[in-house]
Amino acid sequence: MIVPAPSSKPPISTETPVPVSVRTRIRTAEELSDYILQLGEALLRYGCPAYRVENLIRVVAQLERHEAESFALPTALFVTVAPRGAEPVAPVHRMARVQSWGIDLEKLLAVDHIFNEVAAGKRTIEEARGELVSLETRPNAYAPYTQWFAMAVTSGGAAVLFRGSGADIGSAACVGVFIHALGRLLGRHPQGRFLLDFTGALLASLLATASASLFGCSREAVLLAGMITLFPGMTFTTGLAELAQKNLVAGSARLMEATVTFVALVFGIALSVGLTRWLAIDAQTTVSRAPLSLPFQGLSSIAISLALGVLFQVPRPLLWTALVSGGAGYAATALAGPNLPAYAGAFVAAILVCTLANALARWTSRPAQLYHLPGMMLLVPGSLGFLSLEEMLKGTYDAGVEKGLMTLLIAGGLVMGVLSANVIVPPRKLL
Repeated sequence: MIVPAPSSKPPISTETPVPVSVRTRIRTAEELSDYILQLGEALLRYGCPAYRVENLIRVVAQLERHEAESFALPTALFVTVAPRGAEPVAPVHRMARVQSWGIDLEKLLAVDHIFNEVAAGKRTIEEARGELVSLETRPNAYAPYTQWFAMAVTSGGAAVLFRGSGADIGSAACVGVFIHALGRLLGRHPQGRFLLDFTGALLASLLATASASLFGCSREAVLLAGMITLFPGMTFTTGLAELAQKNLVAGSARLMEATVTFVALVFGIALSVGLTRWLAIDAQTTVSRAPLSLPFQGLSSIAISLALGVLFQVPRPLLWTALVSGGAGYAATALAGPNLPAYAGAFVAAILVCTLANALARWTSRPAQLYHLPGMMLLVPGSLGFLSLEEMLKGTYDAGVEKGLMTLLIAGGLVMGVLSANVIVPPRKLL
C-alpha cells in the first residue's frame, strides 16, 4: 500500500477570535518579524516544543496578513516573513539564539495570554513586545524555600514508588535537597551549570552509599529517587514526539541532549563506585522490600504532583491542575500496570492523561501543557534508561540492552499515546 507523503505545511486550526475591524494597519514584514522572533524565542525558553512554536508563528503571520516560515531548535530560532500578495517581495529573515531553556508554565501561560490579546486586537504589537521583555525579569511564582521543599517531596515521594522504606524516603529527600543546593551553586558560574548532571550524580551516589552503610537503606532506591529531577526522561520523550511530528532536526537535537545527560549521570555514578571501592566501603545495592500500602502510594503521588507543580512554576490558583494531571497518570498506571506490559500500560496512561489534558484545555481555554506535564513526568522512563547505561557500564550487556529496549518501547508508547489523544480530543489552542 502506498502512503501519500505528508504535506510540508500541516493544517492550521485556531479558535482565537480575530475581529477584522482591529486590523486598521498592515504591519511591515520587519515589524512583524521582530515580534514573531521575540514571541517564539520566549516560548522555546519556557518549555514549548519546537513543532508548536513553528505552528504558532505561521498563525500569527496569517492573522497579520503575512506569510511566515520558521525553523525552531532547542537552542535557536530562524524566521522568514513576507507580505501576502501577488507581487513578489523580498522576505525578511531573522535569527535568535536561545541561551537557556526550561519549563516555566507561569510564563508560558503569560506568553499565551499576550499572543491572544494581540490576536484579538486588545493589545498592540509594541505593547506585547514590552510585556515579553518584562517576563524575563519577573520573579518566580514560588518563594525559594517552597522550591526547596518541593524538591524534597519529589525525591521522597519517588522513593515510595521505588518501594523504599521510611529510611529510604528520608534519605532520598535529603539527596534531592543536596542536588538542588548544588544546582543553585553551580548556576552562579557561567560554565558550572553544565556540570550539574555529572556532579549531581556523583553526590547522589556518594550520599546513597553512605545511607546504605549507616542506616541500612537500599542504595538503588535512594539513588534513583534522589536523582529523579536529573533524569532527562521528558527531554527524551519530547524528542521522540518531535520526530513523530517530522521535526527531524529539533527531535534529533533533543535526543542527543538526553543521551549526553545520561552519559554524564552514568560517569558520575562510575566515579563514585570507583571511589567507594578504593575506600573499601561496602554497601548493599538492592534491598528487597514489599511496596508500601496502596493508600500510602496514593498520598505520595498526590504529594509528587503538587511538588512538580511548584517546580514547573504552575500559578498558585491553577495548582489543582497538577493534582488532576498527576492523579490521572498514577490512576492509569495503577490500573493498567498489573494487567498489561509496561509499554502497553504507558500507551494507555498517556492516552488518558493527554485526553484529559486536551479536554481541560478546551474547557478553560488554556494551553494543554499546563494539564499534561505533571502527569507525564510520572510516566517517562528516565530511570529505566539510566539503569540501562549503568548495566552496560558494569559489563552486563544483556541486561543493559533489555532495559534500553524497554525504555524505547515505553517512550514510544507515550509518544503514540499523546498523538492518539490529539486525535480523540483535538486541542483547541495552538500551545
